[in-house]
Amino acid sequence: MKFFVCVLFVLAVFVNLWTLKDGHNWGDDFAQYIINARNIVEGKPFMSGVMLENAVVYPPGLPLLIAPVLKAFGLNFKILKLLNVFFWYLSVAVLYVLFLRTAGRPFALMAALFLAFSSFFFVYKQNVLSDVPFFFFVCASLYAFEHRRDMAFLLSMSAALWTRSAGIALFAAALFYFIFIRRDQRTVIVVLTVLVVNEFVLFFWLGWHPGFLTVVWQGTGVFLYNVFNNFATVFRSLWYFFCPDQTIFSRCLFNTMDPLIGLAAPFFYLTMVWSFIRGFRKKSLSYLECFSFFYISMLIIESGFSQPPAAFTRFIFPLLPFAFAGSRRLLSSLERFKFGFSQAARVAFLVLLLINVTNVIINRDFNDDVFNFPVNSELVNWVKQNMKPEERFMFFRPRALALLTGREGTAPWLSPGQRPLFFQRVRDYKISYVLSTKDNDPNGLAAQLEKSSQFRLVWENRGYEIFKFIHA
Repeated sequence: MKFFVCVLFVLAVFVNLWTLKDGHNWGDDFAQYIINARNIVEGKPFMSGVMLENAVVYPPGLPLLIAPVLKAFGLNFKILKLLNVFFWYLSVAVLYVLFLRTAGRPFALMAALFLAFSSFFFVYKQNVLSDVPFFFFVCASLYAFEHRRDMAFLLSMSAALWTRSAGIALFAAALFYFIFIRRDQRTVIVVLTVLVVNEFVLFFWLGWHPGFLTVVWQGTGVFLYNVFNNFATVFRSLWYFFCPDQTIFSRCLFNTMDPLIGLAAPFFYLTMVWSFIRGFRKKSLSYLECFSFFYISMLIIESGFSQPPAAFTRFIFPLLPFAFAGSRRLLSSLERFKFGFSQAARVAFLVLLLINVTNVIINRDFNDDVFNFPVNSELVNWVKQNMKPEERFMFFRPRALALLTGREGTAPWLSPGQRPLFFQRVRDYKISYVLSTKDNDPNGLAAQLEKSSQFRLVWENRGYEIFKFIHA
């Protein structure tokens, strides 16, 4: 049995390595990480060449991880994506050992097997983003806490904070736990000191860039309304991870359960709040429960940015340990009724595992690289050949285009409130060219440019138009 399980895990790793593809989707965040890493290698300012407006500055954890790769291999997407596979399966191994101690071997194998063959990860691994390393550092901190490895606990929490700002939830949970549950004043001082030192270093490295707060402040009412409307996104995204709608098989099941999960989301969260308060009163909360409560509350606030489950699911990776542990606890509670819940749970697990394996087989050639499409490569080549290095552009994917061309730009607008200020932004940022899409232009940017006497069409293909700003 052990040999068979090992073979399955080796097979899962091999399949994910074998299917890594060169290139990337348009995205935009990935480009910022790579430019940051390139700046580290070249000794330039961290945010140099990313974007004219540093709307969001991400922590330097991922750039520090990929900087040696860039130095050794250049911009090689396959090798950069290897980090996803490496950190994902390290996370699986850490969770297996963690669950082996707290839940027993059968459950640990079940959880590890499902994560190993996750079809969501199979597709997601094609992104150069920080979510998978962040997931590993969260898992490492949970493991270090359970095994009382104090130094490893502090280091893994720090690494998580340096990888994603959401790592603050680990420190908040630790402080809460040691203040109110275990009441360990010495550890509180140590954790708080490590947090302050980390924030101090990060502040002097990155500076203060309140991009998130600025967006919320400019439209607080709209943002809170979106949080209310999108409250269920976190729970729907958890379901999406276990059953992503990547094929007709999983799409049917996901679409069937998705509305029910959306309706039940307030109940799920209220149950979590009730359990948290009950555990707090009894001083029985675990560190995992503290972290998961703080983290899921943060995600509910972040849902105000209105993303569908397919895009939001990457943020719920750190909730997977809690989801598995919570499922096991629920089944243990239901087993006393002797209605065969354990057998039903095993069947459900096998169905979801089979669906994920089927998705992987069907999507084995998945490739979302868009840069090699002629319509896109023509755009990139024109910018590289015709724009001077000092000239600036506007494009709705400014960071990706900056990575590919070495030119710097910004978006026509970063928020709906900036849309009426488009022409003013062009003048303020000394923009030379504005790039618009033909097929996907819901804001009518191209129509504005065509009507304006301040712009002249200088190039187009079947996907894009480039307008030159005629300075008065």
